[in-house]
Amino acid sequence: MGILGTIIYNIKNMKKAKKFRTLGKEGLLALNDEDFYDAIECICEDAVYDIKDAQLTDEQKFVYSLNKFEAEVNNGGLCQFFVNSSSECAPYISNALTAIGAIELKILFDNFIGENKIDTNDLSSFKISSIDEYEAQTERFDFDSFDDKFYEDENLHKQIIDYARKHIEKLIAE
Repeated sequence: MGILGTIIYNIKNMKKAKKFRTLGKEGLLALNDEDFYDAIECICEDAVYDIKDAQLTDEQKFVYSLNKFEAEVNNGGLCQFFVNSSSECAPYISNALTAIGAIELKILFDNFIGENKIDTNDLSSFKISSIDEYEAQTERFDFDSFDDKFYEDENLHKQIIDYARKHIEKLIAE
């Protein structure tokens, strides 16, 4: 997505987030899980683009980061998460997984990071500009092993939803 596409996306997201916020806590909690997830994802994304990182609640950081992490890994694996802009969320993943109770995934993530000496605060070595560079990145580490174990765990999405429902007030805080 180019710069114009990003701007248009952010404007549309901002409008959707405003609409979702008008539902209030009770209205959001009344939504079915998938509609609730979409609403919270939209609200957290809007918060990230609207205010400084230091002003986000931990709950907003965690849900936003886990949404990006889950989407990227489900779409193309952990390597894709590291090479895309969503890698900005990498420093929060371990704590976020702990917060939502996804301990097995936290251990899997922490072990992968530790064994491969990856600094989640500096993923500059993962930046790419071509498909060939991406393919080279996939060969650096045993991403397939991580991805296979990640895909076996079918609880992450539900754990994010449950966490968001419990912390709704901190998520919709402005």
